[in-house]
Amino acid sequence: MLPGNPAPLRLPASDRGGTDHDRLQSQAPGLRHSEICRAGPADVSLEKPPGADAGREPGAAGARQVVAGIMAFMMRKKQVGHLFHRLRQLRRRRRTLARIARAQRRPGPPAVDPVWPLPRHPNGPSDDDIRAQFAKHSRWYYAYEFDGGLDGSPPGSAALRLDLRNGKGQTARADGTLQRFRHFMPWLLQATGGNLRGRRVLDIACNSGFWSLQCALLGAEEVVGFDARPELIEQARYVQSVVGVENVNFRVLDFWQMSRETLGGPFDVVLNLGILYHLPKPLEALELCRSLAREYMLLDTAVYPARHPLIRVAWEEPLDIRLAASGGIVMFPSKPGIELMLKHVGLRDCLEIPLRTTDMPLDYLTGDRASWLIRLPGRAAP
Repeated sequence: MLPGNPAPLRLPASDRGGTDHDRLQSQAPGLRHSEICRAGPADVSLEKPPGADAGREPGAAGARQVVAGIMAFMMRKKQVGHLFHRLRQLRRRRRTLARIARAQRRPGPPAVDPVWPLPRHPNGPSDDDIRAQFAKHSRWYYAYEFDGGLDGSPPGSAALRLDLRNGKGQTARADGTLQRFRHFMPWLLQATGGNLRGRRVLDIACNSGFWSLQCALLGAEEVVGFDARPELIEQARYVQSVVGVENVNFRVLDFWQMSRETLGGPFDVVLNLGILYHLPKPLEALELCRSLAREYMLLDTAVYPARHPLIRVAWEEPLDIRLAASGGIVMFPSKPGIELMLKHVGLRDCLEIPLRTTDMPLDYLTGDRASWLIRLPGRAAP
């Protein structure tokens, strides 16, 4: 060590004057030990040299800058995620359009239109009474229309349908329901000889009775429709009184309570339309439906868009009386997953109903919904 540049001497705290010495040494590291020993705390300047804080922002401003950077990164990540989601949707839609083009080249059943607008019984409720009853409930899943141009849906409220997957309000027009009818009902009617005469039909989770009433108008001998929500069965019975059909029996019943004993089964045709993806145990639900069906089962459900047998688990809130009866865990199987479940419960003769037109609700075109016609074992092909 050169004599003209002695290094600072660091001694144990007991030899340096205790805590004051330690503080001065740490805050003025350029001072020699001898200088610190000769100076008291008041004699040593602890001011920072000029320019020591150059280029350094105060703590609060720096924190804000860090948070802003993180938020910008998250926004970019979210935008990229939305972009990839949209690209996946477009890819699925292109595949769907290709399937439609192939299906149109193959023979299919003749087109069948629903009975729409619904007929009215001559001795049924008056126009004013119909409007009053629809306004009384204010929430309807199906937008009904009746002969004579009467629209029973209350303005503004009946047209709202909540989409649980994205929380956005959508218009619940009759068009989507009629498109669904034209999509899968022709396949069922082709299998049953063109009508439902002489057959008993079960409509599971019937809501306000649209499908039950259509089956009755298509010639079914008896229709049983049930739902867990009393207000929906009240709606269904009222629409039944307007139409005037007597061979439909609407009941309040929970899904897991249905059995041959509680419903008087079995039934020739079982409709499982729009309920499977509101349930926590889809495999058990399909087993239960199979136990009630004698000839055919029609399954229409939202699906998880995947090419492998997967199940998406989600939490569903009972936000609307027209949708899930109770909240909790629900499961969205993929199409391969549903077909594997059907195979497991002994339902191997299953036809996924092909899309033959683009005049369909969007969820079919994007692969988020699908339908199957299922023939029970021992039932000969028509």
